[in-house]
Amino acid sequence: MDNILYNLLYSLNAKLDKNDIGSIDFILSKYFIQNLYLIPESNIYQIAEDCNVSRASIRRFSKSLGFENFAHMKRLIRNHSPQNEIISDKNYRELLTGNLIRIANELDERMDTHEIDVICNRIKNSDDLFIFASKTSMSNARDFQIELASKGKLAYIIDDVVGSNPMLNKIKKDDYVITLSITGLFAKSIKDSLKPFECTNDLITVNRIEDFSDFYTNVYYMSHLDHSKNPDIYRAYGLHYFLDIIQNHFYSK
Repeated sequence: MDNILYNLLYSLNAKLDKNDIGSIDFILSKYFIQNLYLIPESNIYQIAEDCNVSRASIRRFSKSLGFENFAHMKRLIRNHSPQNEIISDKNYRELLTGNLIRIANELDERMDTHEIDVICNRIKNSDDLFIFASKTSMSNARDFQIELASKGKLAYIIDDVVGSNPMLNKIKKDDYVITLSITGLFAKSIKDSLKPFECTNDLITVNRIEDFSDFYTNVYYMSHLDHSKNPDIYRAYGLHYFLDIIQNHFYSK
């Protein structure tokens, strides 16, 4: 799935989960998910009537998702809607299995013992560990946090790096920051917020197009190729595999 469309659907589902049934955000999130590919051809008057909300509510809803207005949201959905492609179960399983084997083999080659040692020593020797994670990496970050906690290592997860998040004021020179950004969009969006930090700040990504060297101490690429435009397999499986190797090695040290 296209990363921009993925982020939109993630945000819509997050609103669905966080709002009470009957609230405007709940009603609109449910409607947009169920009618996503009809939205580009819909008009704001029809949606307002279907959902029994005002046009102003739809405009506010669109802005809360990060769009300039409803028209901007319509254009994005139109431009990033996938082509309908039906893949048989058998072919899909073969394709998925092949991709998983490829990722596992490549990460196994790339994550040699020395590199894992370096990361684990930074985690072990840090006063505090902070994990900056995009919303789409949150479940992987949480699993990693829990695994480390089971061995007594405390980690803080932060997904709101831009702004006045009080957690950012806790970061000291002897801390360690790991940024998880599969496509690199999150890493790029927070780069200016990293300038005040004096601690080591490492990035894990598959984006080989952007130059992150001015903002991150080290960049660990999950592939020798750029996959920022087709990140699904790395987002769903690759990052978990990457972090699982680190936490297992951390235990053994």
